[in-house]
Amino acid sequence: MTLTLISIGLTDERDLSLRALEEARKCDILYAEAYTTILDTDIKRLSALIGRPVEPLPRSAYEEASHQLLSKAEDTNIGILIGGDALSATTHISLLLDARKRGIPTKVIHGSSILTAIAETGLSLYKLGRTVTLPLPEKAPPDTVLKTLDENREHGLHTLILLDLDTQADNYLSIQQAITTLLEAERPDTYDEDTLTIGVSRIGWDSAEVKADTALKLKDHAFSGPPQALVVPGDLHFLEAEALKVLADCPPGLLEGRKVTGEVQRLIEKYGTSCRRAIEQLEYAELPKGVTREEVKALIEHAFRYLEDADYYSVERKATALASVSYAEGILDALRLLGLVDFEW
Repeated sequence: MTLTLISIGLTDERDLSLRALEEARKCDILYAEAYTTILDTDIKRLSALIGRPVEPLPRSAYEEASHQLLSKAEDTNIGILIGGDALSATTHISLLLDARKRGIPTKVIHGSSILTAIAETGLSLYKLGRTVTLPLPEKAPPDTVLKTLDENREHGLHTLILLDLDTQADNYLSIQQAITTLLEAERPDTYDEDTLTIGVSRIGWDSAEVKADTALKLKDHAFSGPPQALVVPGDLHFLEAEALKVLADCPPGLLEGRKVTGEVQRLIEKYGTSCRRAIEQLEYAELPKGVTREEVKALIEHAFRYLEDADYYSVERKATALASVSYAEGILDALRLLGLVDFEW
């Protein structure tokens, strides 16, 4: 028969689309899983709207006994109601793949998701980098989140950080806890108290809230309940900056002269500045026989051209720019070590 994954949406049963309702009513057996997000609804309300019984599907049954679900789907129409969009979690994609491999026809009814609703912050979806989940402290350290922040910042991209939750234990990571965890990692080049951060809670709900500020100030802000998430902006288009002020109540002073610098760009600027200072301050040493001042000067000019290449490539080809700076530094250091020029790094 058929396995149908049906998206509920972000808030409650009223987010179900007409197509979702139509497909749900066709199912012989209808389940609802509610462990991947928090919704403002329950089994009773879902059943009442759809007009047929809905059975709760705990995480253990979904992940550990998925073969039983698929066995049922071979003989009957099975539907699974899923919070957010049905394919936002890899668990659901795995179930879809397993069904296809067993020759079971599948359908997916899509719905609203945090991955698109995050645009309510005013940030462009086209500039979102890799999305990452910050786990509950007892599960894992924030290393992957910090690495992702570095990688996205390198390209000027925004980072959406989903906050872990355990609906069965009624345990969820709050914005305050998330910021504290990132700060306590003591990686100030990646995330510190002054980092511009956006907190979002209950996007799509009537009690939705979006607030932008420094990490330190946001940590003390009282947000509405879960689900919650963080966004760390990358480079901002002027329209995004204006949207943060209007839609996220961002203090204007945080956006004035703001510059996002990734690690590679930081190295380009650091060593490029060092090389230019060396060229400006160097003095020619007493040259040995066979080496002319013109030859040394030509090498210095060659180093300077590498620095110009670094400026040219630094916008879109940062690795090439860093290599150019390294070549310039190598030439200058060789001249100094050979005693042909004198300067201090």
